[in-house]
Amino acid sequence: TILPLHFHAPHSLSSGYTVTWLPSRGPTSLLAAGAPRYQHVGRVLLFQESKDRGHWSQVQKINGTQIGSYFGGELCGVDMNQDGETELLLIGAPLFYGEQRGGRVFIYQKKKLEFEMVSELQGDPGYPLGQFGATIAALTDINGDGLMDVAVGAPLEEQGAVYIFNGRNSGLSSRPSQRIAGSQMFSGIHWFGRSIHGVKDLGGDGLADVAVGAEGQVIVLRSRPVVDVITVISFSPAEIPVHEVECSYSASHKKKEGVNITVCFQLKSLIRKFQGPLVANLTYILQLDGHRTRSRGLFPGGKPELTGNTLVTPAKSCMNFWFHFPVCIQDLISPINVSLNFSLWEEEGTQRNQSDLQPILRPAPHSETKEIPFEKNCGEDKKCEANLELSSADRPTVLRLTPSASLTVGWTLNNSGEDAYWVQLNLSFPRGLSFRKVKVLKPHSQMPASCEELPEESRLLPRTLLCNVSSPIFKAGSSVGIQVMFNTLLNSSWEDFVELHATVNCENEDPLLLEDNSATTSIPVLYPINVLIKDQENSTLYVSFTPKGPKIHQVQHIYQVRIQPSVHDHNMPTLEALVGVPQPHSEGPITHQWHVQMVSAARRRGLPRPVGELPCLPGVLFHCPFVFSQEILVHVTGTVELVGEIEASTMFSLCSSLSISFNSSKHFHLYGSNASMAQVLMKVDVVYEKEMLYLYVLSGIGGLLLLLLIFAALYKVGTSGRNGHCQDWGMPFGRSQGEDHCVQGALEPEKVSTYLLFLQIRLLRS
Repeated sequence: TILPLHFHAPHSLSSGYTVTWLPSRGPTSLLAAGAPRYQHVGRVLLFQESKDRGHWSQVQKINGTQIGSYFGGELCGVDMNQDGETELLLIGAPLFYGEQRGGRVFIYQKKKLEFEMVSELQGDPGYPLGQFGATIAALTDINGDGLMDVAVGAPLEEQGAVYIFNGRNSGLSSRPSQRIAGSQMFSGIHWFGRSIHGVKDLGGDGLADVAVGAEGQVIVLRSRPVVDVITVISFSPAEIPVHEVECSYSASHKKKEGVNITVCFQLKSLIRKFQGPLVANLTYILQLDGHRTRSRGLFPGGKPELTGNTLVTPAKSCMNFWFHFPVCIQDLISPINVSLNFSLWEEEGTQRNQSDLQPILRPAPHSETKEIPFEKNCGEDKKCEANLELSSADRPTVLRLTPSASLTVGWTLNNSGEDAYWVQLNLSFPRGLSFRKVKVLKPHSQMPASCEELPEESRLLPRTLLCNVSSPIFKAGSSVGIQVMFNTLLNSSWEDFVELHATVNCENEDPLLLEDNSATTSIPVLYPINVLIKDQENSTLYVSFTPKGPKIHQVQHIYQVRIQPSVHDHNMPTLEALVGVPQPHSEGPITHQWHVQMVSAARRRGLPRPVGELPCLPGVLFHCPFVFSQEILVHVTGTVELVGEIEASTMFSLCSSLSISFNSSKHFHLYGSNASMAQVLMKVDVVYEKEMLYLYVLSGIGGLLLLLLIFAALYKVGTSGRNGHCQDWGMPFGRSQGEDHCVQGALEPEKVSTYLLFLQIRLLRS
């Protein structure tokens, strides 16, 4: 039996145009009634039954805000978690206009005894006359989250449309999870979405179906099973062995086999009542280190990404993959990220089998991410505790301030603890140095090391260099030598020493072990002095002695000394000229004595004055201290004397030398000590001359005797010829040409004179 219940709402035109029941777990429930034409803005009234259940009283009124919006034209109460208590009241205003959208649904949430507006729903833009909110229906949970969903009709959006909004714990999602257009159904449809019902399972598969009314027909929309894909990713080995990724400096010879990945998929229905089969075509993307610009792992083919398709069912199915590593990996601390993204793939145009619906993934991130760490040599507790020690290299060095000076500083780094991660060397150095490069010494010369100069904080503070050593792992028990090379900067100021302070640190060293992590190197600075010496052209290079020549020769060796001090240091040390002279001869007729005089080139036009403050010391070496002057002339004068008789010819050399030295631990010869030395070599020629007068007298007497003998012989020949005896003397005369007999009287006086002259010439030549 149905009993009529009457209640009166004064001044509410069209009150009761729509009504909806709002159940409650309390003793009384509410009834909502819509009056969409009330004062042209619309109103919704809420009524509550009295305790005696005989009378209904008005407990709340909700007014619309826009004229002609038809606020209250559709009402829907939603019990979101299906606990018997209505949490939401949805009020439709299908003629509401704003932002190129036609229609609005206002959401009111029950708070204590009244409903308060919390949000609103709206359709897609571009349909100002779409009448979104003309129909509103609560749907049995269709996405498997245990909360009621809502369908909103917009019958005038083209051929009509239905929006699906999923429930949330806080209310309804403001964005639709699905928009079903009438044009998707079939052509010629009109007013699709003018009525909606969605609480009945019409297919018998355990899923609620949605019946949608259109002009002259009803379309039943079957719900698709909402599923979740359970994924499991595992690695073999579980940790990446260090030898798989070590750089070439490693001594490990183990075979590098990479890492195996096993990926398993399993479908799980989120609708517990679903009774149909579940099969889905899954598309997946497997990616290594996707958040990095350069991946530390590579699949076969050299790519960090792998795609594919596979069929998944409620039964667990697995696939195996493999990836390897590049030659050298710098970051061995952070694990390698392995991400799996997947989606259900459905080929367009595929006809769905009514008895085998394709499932749909729940609206959530469809991905899985796992990390595979690198193996750590940290003992059983898996906690690495490093113990670093830094010391200066034993190699002594100094900084010589030459125009192209460079400085190499060495340190020794030890790790007596477990593996150290991200070892950094912090080095402070003076402003006169400029970093050039860093080098790891053999046998670890392939160990990676890089340095970066930090920005300057102040011109008064030292500069700072930050070096990464063996990043990221410096192994337990390792000991390496590190050299840092610098160039010197021009126009810099220098002290007596260059101090470089180095500190080493890592991410996993106990603060109590940091005492030996610092080392300071103090390097002496040497300032250059440019000393150039050359001998002058007017030095005496040759002298000779003869018995009749001069017995004494005055000789001089002149040296020009030019001294240029350092631009970095104007405090010149005490200079000393070392003048070497020849050793005195213990034997022979020659003796020599030497004297040294030093004259400033600035005063040489006047009277020569020695520059030395102390007199020169006699001896083989003259030690002559002198004060600084840019140019100095050194005169080495000598007296070479012939004191005895010359018994034989001889030649020997006398040489002098000059070098400039200074007793200073702060200075050095710019171009080496050889550039500050010079030598003059003088030849001494002693000529022996014999007494030749007696030899000339004897030669003349001998010649006259020979001439007399020749005359006698010729006279005898002449007399024998006149006696008729003829002899052939082998001369160019005595026979007439063509005659075989002697010619009488052939020795005329002219021929005899010619012959005598001939004999005399030959005698003199002999």
